Amino acid sequence: MPELPEVEVAARNLRRWAEGRTIERVETDPRARRILRPVGPAAFAAALGGARVAGVERRGKQLLVTLRAPAGPMGLLSHLGMTGKWVRREAGDEAPGHSRVRLELDGGQALHYLDPRLFGRLRLVPGARFGDVEELAALGPDPLHDGVDPRRLAVAMGRTRRPVKVALLDQRLLAGVGNIQASEALFLARLDPRRRADQLDPVEVRRLARSVLASIRRTLEREDGPEITYVEEPGAENPFTVYGREGERCPRCRTAKLRRIVQAQRSTFYCAGCQG
Repeated sequence: MPELPEVEVAARNLRRWAEGRTIERVETDPRARRILRPVGPAAFAAALGGARVAGVERRGKQLLVTLRAPAGPMGLLSHLGMTGKWVRREAGDEAPGHSRVRLELDGGQALHYLDPRLFGRLRLVPGARFGDVEELAALGPDPLHDGVDPRRLAVAMGRTRRPVKVALLDQRLLAGVGNIQASEALFLARLDPRRRADQLDPVEVRRLARSVLASIRRTLEREDGPEITYVEEPGAENPFTVYGREGERCPRCRTAKLRRIVQAQRSTFYCAGCQG
C-alpha cells in the first residue's frame, strides 16, 4: 500500500513528467466511475481537457495537482488507495493493464493512472482550493516537509491509551505514516509496538521521532525511480527490514525470530527480543 515515500516518488515523477505540459486528451475506463466520484467520466474529461499542469505537491498520502484550465484554475486530488500508481508511456503505446485514466500530453507522452483494485480516488477541486478539502485540513504535520517535533509527538502520545503502533497510523498525528513505516520506525527505535502510547518516556519519544524520519528517508533512497513497485506485487522484492518478514531471524539481535501480530486489523512485524 502506498505510504508517504511511495507517494513522494509519485509526486516527483509527475512533477518531472507533466509540469508545464498541456493535457490534450483524456480517456477513462468505464470502471473508473468509482474512482472519479462524485463526478462522472464525461465531466472529469471536460474539466481536464486543455488544462496546463501548473504544479504538483504532496501532503501525507495525497497528491495535489494544480491545473490552469480554460475555464479557470482547477485542482486534482489523487489518492492512490491500496494499489494505485501513475506511469508514463508514449501516446501511441498500448495502455498498460489496469489503466483507469489516460492523460495525453503535448509532446507525445501519456500519463496513465493504474489501479487494479479501484480503491484510489481522483477528485476535482474547483479553483484548486485544496485548503477547503476537509480531509487535507485534518492532516497532522508531514514528516518530510515539516519534520517530526518530539515535543508535539510527546503531547499527542500522552493523550491516547492506544498501542503506539496504532497511534502512529492516525493521520492527525503524522500525515503519511502507514502500516509499513510504523513497523519499520518502531523497530529502529527499539520500541514494542504493543506499548501504550501514553507510557512512553521523553527519551523514547525522541528516539521514535528520529526513527520515523529515518525510516521514511531510507525508503525514499531505495524506491526513488521512474515507477513504483509495491512489495505486495507478484515477484516484487521486499526492501524492508522487518515488514513482511515473519519467521526470519532478526537482523539486529540475530537470535530472536521476527513476529507478526494484528493490531487494528493491520499486520505488525517486530522482534520480541530487542523490542521488548
